Amino acid sequence: MSTNDIALERVQALLKVDTGNGSLYEHLVRVCRKLTEDRPEDALAQLETLSRHLKQSTFKGARGPDASQDIVRDAEANAKQKKWCQDIGKLLQQFDHPESPIVLQCTIRNVDDDARMFSWAGIGFGQQETFHLSMSLRKLAMETPDLLRLRFWGKILGTGGDYYIAEGAMEVPKVERPPPPALPGTPDYDVEPCGEGSNIFVYWVTGTSCSSWVRLPSARASHILAAQNIKKLMTGNLESPILSSPWFPGKERHLLRAQIARISASCTLAVKGWLVEDEDLPGRVKEAEDREENFPGQDELETQGGWVHALPHLLATGKIAYPDLDKIRELVQPEDEPKRPSALPQEVFDKLEAEVQNQQELEPQKGLLEGIEEDLVELKAEDAPEGSPAWSIRKRGDQGLYTFDDDTKSYRVTVLSSKVWPGAVTVAQGKKFSNMYVGYGLKCGSLLPADPKSGLPLAHTSPFMPLAPGDIMEEPVDLAENEEPNPQDEDAQSDHASVDPDDEAD
Repeated sequence: MSTNDIALERVQALLKVDTGNGSLYEHLVRVCRKLTEDRPEDALAQLETLSRHLKQSTFKGARGPDASQDIVRDAEANAKQKKWCQDIGKLLQQFDHPESPIVLQCTIRNVDDDARMFSWAGIGFGQQETFHLSMSLRKLAMETPDLLRLRFWGKILGTGGDYYIAEGAMEVPKVERPPPPALPGTPDYDVEPCGEGSNIFVYWVTGTSCSSWVRLPSARASHILAAQNIKKLMTGNLESPILSSPWFPGKERHLLRAQIARISASCTLAVKGWLVEDEDLPGRVKEAEDREENFPGQDELETQGGWVHALPHLLATGKIAYPDLDKIRELVQPEDEPKRPSALPQEVFDKLEAEVQNQQELEPQKGLLEGIEEDLVELKAEDAPEGSPAWSIRKRGDQGLYTFDDDTKSYRVTVLSSKVWPGAVTVAQGKKFSNMYVGYGLKCGSLLPADPKSGLPLAHTSPFMPLAPGDIMEEPVDLAENEEPNPQDEDAQSDHASVDPDDEAD
């Protein structure tokens, strides 16, 4: 066999390689056959177009799955789906005992009823997810002792996962002798006791409606103040570090708790007349006995005058109240008594008293159950309508008014939305109302007018928050200076081996 024959066989073998949609040899044969049948006038100009059309007409895609065989699913997705079903089964199994019903020792707000009202405001998680949340809250109530009340607070969205949040009121143990007041600047002053201030409620979070709840730490004034100066999206991991500028002294669990405290203080509303100040516990509120009889009508609910703040306002110190100077004065060392080790010097108290009085002059403490029409009134223009620019009110649903046995009833839904914290919504229908937050946990200043005096946006809503700078490299340690290993000695100190004797004699 000659060399030309071997080369020809190699070319033929190359042309007959099948890649799944035919070989090059078969394609060239079809092109030549088509040109012979059609006999175009300009075959060279139509060669590329004809070749492309023949390729498209003979394309063979992937074969469909065999009906007699099971479809192969994603193993990872299948495992997650199986685990989700198991978790849901465990969640519902504990309540599936008709013979031994579970008796809860605390009051749980009906999540299903609230979901129907919030659906008119465009907020909801679906019927199935809402039912799972309701069962999950019941499980939390069973596992938590000393729990008085429990409700679904809302949902904070994150980049890697979301947080479902539950809010509860715990029974505070009574003490025979109250502890001495904490002094500003001490670690005890930074965090308020359970049941007071920003820690009047306890909060739990969970990533899904079927996973276990995790209790958040107590809110700290230092965390609240630091959270006001940063903008940070949650990641869904409570142990995630907070990389921000300025520096935040904690992890994501502490930032989440601080944001919850800020949102709750600003956006937890109640119908006017539903709450009254507690005479037995100063600084606290309780439900009025005639709250349902004096429930405002629909026309009043659609105005800002029918709503009040249910929680105290946060001050610039990160707390709801200033230090009690009368109690701190009891710690001062009297001049006519023996010196006590734990006594407070008079000069320290005088300095503290001056600082507190200065803070009270700059920002007076707001009272309980303050109306929302007074929120951010300093941002209003002269020709602006009455009311606060921080809230918008809408009405949804059936606008009719029905009479039943000399009693009128309306199915209208009133929706109040916060412009300071987008996602904070309060709804009311009939004689029921509820609060919920669904958002990213960020304060917004673009929905409100700028300060007419300074022209600056709303405080703590700066749109530019620089990232934390890179890690500072450690400066290397200076090397120790040593003597030269081969020093050049002077001639007078040498062994004279290289000195000429004649020169030395001279």
